[in-house]
Amino acid sequence: MKRITLLMAAIICLATTAVAQISENQTLSTTLWKQGIATCAHYTAHARGFAKKIEEIKGKYPQGYTLDDLNEVYSNQGRKWEKIYNEFKKEEDKSGTINDLKELVTPQIWKLVEPEFQAFITEHPEAMQDVPAQPADKQAEGEQANGDEQNADTENATAQTGNASSSNSISCSANLPLWLGIIGTLLGLCALLTALSNRGKIKELRRSFAREIDRTNANLQEFSTDAADQMKALSIRLTGKAIRNNEAEPFMAEQTEEEETITEGLADDEQPEENPVLEEAPVAEDDENNVPLNLFMSRPDENDVFTRVSDTLEPGNSIYVLTTFDGTHGTFEVIDKPEVHRFALMMPAENLIRACSGNAIQIPSGNRIVTDRAGEAEFIDGHWHVVVKAIIHYEG
Repeated sequence: MKRITLLMAAIICLATTAVAQISENQTLSTTLWKQGIATCAHYTAHARGFAKKIEEIKGKYPQGYTLDDLNEVYSNQGRKWEKIYNEFKKEEDKSGTINDLKELVTPQIWKLVEPEFQAFITEHPEAMQDVPAQPADKQAEGEQANGDEQNADTENATAQTGNASSSNSISCSANLPLWLGIIGTLLGLCALLTALSNRGKIKELRRSFAREIDRTNANLQEFSTDAADQMKALSIRLTGKAIRNNEAEPFMAEQTEEEETITEGLADDEQPEENPVLEEAPVAEDDENNVPLNLFMSRPDENDVFTRVSDTLEPGNSIYVLTTFDGTHGTFEVIDKPEVHRFALMMPAENLIRACSGNAIQIPSGNRIVTDRAGEAEFIDGHWHVVVKAIIHYEG
């Protein structure tokens, strides 16, 4: 936008300069010529010492003044003004250019005349439209050179044609700034429209870029979650400890000294029974033949622990089925039953997100849950812990 503004400012300055300036070799109109003669005579008579008086004259004649206007004001100024008046009066009925005006005064006087004369041209552009008057002496010579009426008519027609050509030349020159202004305005509008079009494209690119960033962030978040699950599972397999709440806990809880003392003091038939669900995972009796054991799990809590484990499906409670061969490690997936899916999708943030990952699983887009990759769980401290989330998607 800055470049466009500078371009338009340059065009406007160019048009303004063209309006304010006039060629030094261009023939001045009658009004401009008389104003130039009067200004030259005025500064010749008063120069710098009468700047205040000159301002009074300009205020009295805001549309311009002539030698006769000045003579009415300075007629009682003595012979000095009378001499200047007579000398410049001889030039008033002629026509000429700015260079011709410059030759009528000294260089010092012209330095004072030129800015005021150019200011008059700028303030009164209509003065450039006047047709220069033909000098009286040239008209007299034309009448003397042509004795008969027919020749006089021919000369008059020729003179009129010349005047018309001169008028057209001045008119074209005077209209040049107008055309420059029109061209500049059109160029400015084109530049403005181009800038607005580019601005719309930039906004669309920004929106696309923002959408791509959102997608990338979502993918990175999912990758980070999967990576954390994999690291958690690897840590358990290598060290036998589960990372939970930023603390390392033993893979299997050890008996305290007090529990060992109580146990040793009991008879063999008085030993406490162990809870197969809470204390130790049930193991298939035919473990040697690798027979799998299926357990039905409810949703995990904030510590990634399945809150309820059963060896039978419990409607309204069971969401996952876990398969284990050794009682310490297993894989789980969402139970593939419509009633389970309806129950789980009632609160997906609570029932699914802590054990599953996938694309926008917090906003269900179907009524069926499909497990793409089973999750992994470890039996730690008498509870089954989620170590790797399952990957799911919705259908239907």
